[in-house]
Parts: sequence; structure tokens; C-alpha cells
Amino acid sequence: MIPLSLIFCCLLLLLLTACDSGPDRPSPDPGYQVIMWVLGGIPGNEDLYFQRLRDLHVTAIHVHPGESPDSALAHGLGFYLENIHRIAFLHERAPIYKADWDAYTRTRDQRYLLRKPCLHDPEYLARAKRDIQQKISAYAGKGPLLYDLGDECSITSYASPMDYCFSDHTLAAFRAWLGEHYGSLGALNAEWETDFPTWDDVLPMTTYEIKDRERTGSENYAPWADHRTFMDVTFADSWRTFRDWVREIDSETPVGLEGTQMPAAFGGYDLWRLSQVLDWVEPYDIGEAHGILRSFMPDAPMFVTLFERDANLASRRLWHLRLNGDRGLIIWASSEWFDYDTPTLEPKPWVAGMADLFAELQGPAARAIAAAKRDRPRIAIHYSHPSIQVAWMIDSREDGDTWPRRFSSYEAVHSRITRDRSSWCRVLEDLGCQYEFVSAYEILDGTLEKRGYRALILPESLAISEAEAAAIERFAQGGGSVVADFLPGVFDEHGKRRRAGVLDGFFGVSRAHQEGMIPQPERSLDGDGELLPAEPNLRTENGEPVSRFVRAGRAGSSVYLNLSPIDYAKLRLQGEGRAIRDEIAGVLADIGIDPAAKVVIVGGPPIGCEVITYTGDDARYLAVMRRPEYQVDSLGEIGYTDNSRFEVPVDVEVQLDQPADIRELLSGKALGRTDRVQATLGPWKPVVLELR
Repeated sequence: MIPLSLIFCCLLLLLLTACDSGPDRPSPDPGYQVIMWVLGGIPGNEDLYFQRLRDLHVTAIHVHPGESPDSALAHGLGFYLENIHRIAFLHERAPIYKADWDAYTRTRDQRYLLRKPCLHDPEYLARAKRDIQQKISAYAGKGPLLYDLGDECSITSYASPMDYCFSDHTLAAFRAWLGEHYGSLGALNAEWETDFPTWDDVLPMTTYEIKDRERTGSENYAPWADHRTFMDVTFADSWRTFRDWVREIDSETPVGLEGTQMPAAFGGYDLWRLSQVLDWVEPYDIGEAHGILRSFMPDAPMFVTLFERDANLASRRLWHLRLNGDRGLIIWASSEWFDYDTPTLEPKPWVAGMADLFAELQGPAARAIAAAKRDRPRIAIHYSHPSIQVAWMIDSREDGDTWPRRFSSYEAVHSRITRDRSSWCRVLEDLGCQYEFVSAYEILDGTLEKRGYRALILPESLAISEAEAAAIERFAQGGGSVVADFLPGVFDEHGKRRRAGVLDGFFGVSRAHQEGMIPQPERSLDGDGELLPAEPNLRTENGEPVSRFVRAGRAGSSVYLNLSPIDYAKLRLQGEGRAIRDEIAGVLADIGIDPAAKVVIVGGPPIGCEVITYTGDDARYLAVMRRPEYQVDSLGEIGYTDNSRFEVPVDVEVQLDQPADIRELLSGKALGRTDRVQATLGPWKPVVLELR
């Protein structure tokens, strides 16, 4: 039992610091939960209903506040409590947001930017505490699996842009926060390029105002970006506070959120900050959100909501997430899985295949992987939320005053930094490599060295602080390699444009010949399939043009690609993108990074095969699985095709670094002692090898 005094000290530290080493999370459940979202209530024949759920390998149901879990418990199922204190603008609350959005976009009047509720309003917070603790008290003694504070919550609506919050309470807290970070009003005015006479006069710029400034040629976004950062802090601190109130009643049950959004400039979705205040999470996997949160919350339960009605498509996604650490799924929704008009509650025709899948995900192969430890990759990918903010400002130039219509669905498809990040992930996976994301705070804390990473990738890392840049250089001086695609550190951490990038000297490049505002590359390749320079006017320090990429041997190992891989995730679906893949493969070879195991597809390169390795107490494990583009349907409007290339069986050879006694876990077949395994890799399930 952890002493209460230690818990108190940890919580106090969390409140006093902008970042921390993670919350004091309850121990995660080691099993794989299959949770049914009970839409419309439990049917009259409870015995039959719960038998149907057990036949489906369901382990728990969801319960809304005010509903009883007793029937589920009596039938041997668990429960989790959902939407305890939702602050999202959904359902009955949607008109509140719409009224503000309509009035603000029509008038630009800041009086419509008072969020409801304001998360800094002491009267609201007092009501919220009573509400949360009253709801929790009814369930704390019944052994809930999880507490979900809210579903699809946001400062705005999902990750859509809205300049909340300008309430008096929020502005007072914002000014105090600015004072702590800048130290003096003079320092703030210098950074913002403003002339506020007193702290009480300080106001952030709205997006409309910062866009007006931008049209004058200024790329100083700090008066807007600092406010966005503070709203990210507000969002995370609110959930930390709510979680602490839950723990006053029930200190054992994990507390988290469902339906979290993509990393975004709006909505509160700085995933590093959120990861520090949640015990569990069910993320919408957009913009690599799952991989980012898995990196930041390696020991926390992660769940997924199942919407598929095709057992093959469900198998592909659920197995992929299971191999990447998921602890369960939430089925949407029971009313769609059974025929409620029949007295026998007949399952829909496709349900039988799902039952077999759930049994597999709870079976011995999956349990062996879950009990083992995922091997630490040698590659770290930089997660820079200030860069996400700056990238949004650059992207939205094309919108003019219609920027408020860059809704979440649009941003998920058209955000260039999101596509760049995803393309880096796909090309590394296609080269047989794994990766983890690291935040700016972890880099400052020496995490790169502590975890033994060999390489740090800077994917469109536009905004980097001087302290972060110094830590990156120290990593290189200690033997690490740093790989940037384009424009690293041309803005500071507040979103203010620099005359030169903070890492230009480290990479040995010069932007003296660049004029005008920072652009973002639109493509990776020209019309002939050749690599395009991301910065056509980039020079070396000696003034020589950088036609494609430069590898500068400064202190430590540094590679400046001058290439955006933005199109790779799209091109790989068409069997293209080899030029990008070969370029990055050459870089990895030069800096000494090889995959843990080589996978060869008979007749072609291993595009679309992800390899993950694990170490258990008495065996090692290797999983190979097809890696499609899960968001392909929504990405069709920007040229993504489909996953058909990855939906046919392929013969593969897995080449190990040394012989081992090998067993294929899903089939149970012993393959003997060898360092070569031939297998047929299907499109819907992995090949999982046990190596002894």
C-alpha cells in the first residue's frame, strides 16, 4: 500500500509543474476486457441476455450514472461507469456551442468566447465536485473496472477551432500563468511584440486577430499560441482535479477518458499533458494518437471502440491494437448485435465470427504477448505540440477568414503535419523498425539517453526551444543520431519566427537565401517520381545549394534530409514510394540501425508488414502483421486509394539473428530450431512466433 503522504506529495508535484513523470496510476487489469455498450437498456429476459453476452465472450457492460450494475454483477459480468461528468458540447449541450460559434463567427465579438462551463469558475468547480463525488459514491463499493469521466470531451467541439475561453476567470488565471513563465511584463511584451502597460491589460490574440497580424508579414504567433497552450494546460489540469476528487471516494479504480481526439491546436489535445493525468484512455486513433499515447502511458490500460460489422476487418484492427498494448474493447452497441424483436434475442448473422475473434484476443497467444515486455525501439520520434500549433497556422493561411470551418473531420484529412507524422511511422514500419514518441519535456529530462535511443527523428519539428535544442545536441554529442526532415526549430516554443533555425548550426545549413513567409511542402516527389527538396533555397553554411538532402557531420551524427515524406503513407497503398523508402533506409543504415528481424515478402519488398518483438520471462516473441491505412476511407478525398494491396495472403520469410526453438502461437505448431521461418501471412491476423 502506498502511503497517503506519498500520494499527497505526488499530487502536489503534479499541480505545481507543467510536466511530470506520470500519475500514480492504479494497477492495470491484466486481462483483456470485452465490454458491451448497452444501448437502450437491458431487455426483459435478463438471464437470456447475459447468456448471449457470455456466449460472445463479453466480460463487462457499461453503466451510466443512475443505472444499476447489479444485474450484470449477478450474472458474473463486470461494469464500468461512463460519462460521469461530461463537459463535451454533444447532444443536449450541442446548441450551447453552436450559438456561441454562430455569433462569434458572425460578429468576432469576444463576449461569445466565454466557455460554458468555464473551467476556472470557482462556482462551477464546487458544483462539479459535488456532482462527481455523489455519482461515484453509489458505485465505489461495487468494484467497477473503470471510471470514465467523459466521452468525446473537448475545450471546443472535438478538435475544431474556437477561441475559447475569454472569461474573466480564465483570463485572470492565464495572466498568472504568463507571469510564472515569462517572469516580467517586459519579457512578455518583447516576445509578443506588444506594449501592454500592466498585467491586467494583457489579452491574448484571437485567431482572427493573429491572422490580421499575419497578413502584414509577421510570423509571430505567440500571443495566440500561448493562449492555446494555456487552454491545453486547463484541459489537462481539469481532468487531474476531477480524478483527484474521484480518488477521495475510490482510490482503487482507474480514472480516464473515452473518445479522445487527434493531436491538435484546438480542443485541449496536447497528448503529452493529457497522458500525465489519466489512468486509462480510449483514444480515437487519428494522427497516430494511439502510438503517441502508448509511448507516454506504457503501463496504462488502453481500449478501443469496435464499430466494425465485418469480422475480418475487426480482426485486423483489434489484433494490431492488441499487439500494440491494448487491454480491451468497447462494443458499439448491443441493440445492433442482437435481434430484440425475437424472443430468443437471436444474434445478428455476423456475430458468430466476432465471438471467435474475442476468444482469440483473450486466448493463450494474446496473453503471452501481453505478459511479455515490448522491446524498446532504438528510434524516438519527436512529439512537439508547439509545432502542431504553428503548422495549423501555416495550413490555415489558405482558408482566409473561413478558418473556423477547419472542423475535426477536415483537419484529420488535410493537416500536413499529421500526414507527415503518419508517413514517418509507415516508412519506419515498412523498413522493419519500431519507434516511440518522446515529448519536449522528456527530451529536457534526459529521456533520450536514459532509454538508450540510438536516433531521434524530428518530423516537421517547426517549434523548438533553446533548452530543447541544447538537449538534442547533447544527445548527439553522446553518440546519438538526429534526423530532421525540414524546417526544424525555425520558430521558438511560443510560436515566434526566428531569423535562423535554432539547430541550423548543428546541421550545418543556412537559410540566408530564404525570403518571405515559411511555406510547407505540398509533395514528396516531382512529376517524374524524383525526390523534391522541401526547402528549395536551403544552403550549406558555405553557401552551396542543398539540392536534395545534406548529411552534416557536426558534433555527433546529424542528418538533414531536406525532404518531406508527406506522401509516403498514400503512395505505399499504390505500390509506390520506393524513392522515399530507399532514402530513409540509407539514412538508417548509415547511422547503424537495423531491424530486430528481417521480414522478406516473396516477390517483393515487405511493404505493409509491421514487426514487433517482445521479451518474456522465459521466451522472446516476434509478431508480424499486415499494416494497412485504417483511415483510408476518409482520406480518399486527397488521393488515398484502398487497402487492397494488403488484403491478400503473402508468403514471407522471417530471418532471425540467431537460431531458436520456434513455435507458432496461434496454431500451436512447433517449427523446430532454426533462424529462418517461412510462413503465409494472411491479411487479417498476425503470425506470432515464440522463440526459445
